[in-house]
Amino acid sequence: MSPDSKHSLADIVYSQKENVEKSNKETPRHIADKLDEPKHRIANPLLFAKTREVLGNIISKRMKTSGGTDIDWLIEHNGGFMIFELKIFHDDRILVSKAQMIAYEKLYASLPKCHVLFIGHDDIDFSDLNDPVWLFEMKEWKSAAIPHVEGSLVDPTYSENEITGYRVEREFMERIDVKILRDRIDSIWNEFER
Repeated sequence: MSPDSKHSLADIVYSQKENVEKSNKETPRHIADKLDEPKHRIANPLLFAKTREVLGNIISKRMKTSGGTDIDWLIEHNGGFMIFELKIFHDDRILVSKAQMIAYEKLYASLPKCHVLFIGHDDIDFSDLNDPVWLFEMKEWKSAAIPHVEGSLVDPTYSENEITGYRVEREFMERIDVKILRDRIDSIWNEFER
């Protein structure tokens, strides 16, 4: 194809597919050892699940108050904060409610050292170092590197109700494996130690 000719959509999609296939073949395999076992475990998973379920019972249909949202993980170290939001992919996209995004944007703007990581996955348990995950950070959201596509959406993982929020397509997120995600988290921890 000459440099002056325009690329068709098929050319672009095929080119992206080739690049993904090449990068998939070049990914090194990671072998887990004892140090890759979880550092923290929930002592009583049934109680943990029950407590989460009970929270859902606080707000009833009789009330004007609506449901809430949560933060999946918040870590503080030497005044620096890491916040994780884990989302399962549905139709190659994750859904972030508008309320969550507003809260994360406010935290990101207010905390002196803050990284907010949005981690999309295909319903994995993060125990296999080679499992792929997709990632973007709040700094990419704020710079509009991640398209802001808003609408009313249903996230079947958590609720049958529609939520107003943002959908983020997998293709706009960085594909890494669990091992690289752990390394990235540790590099942020090290940044907080300086």
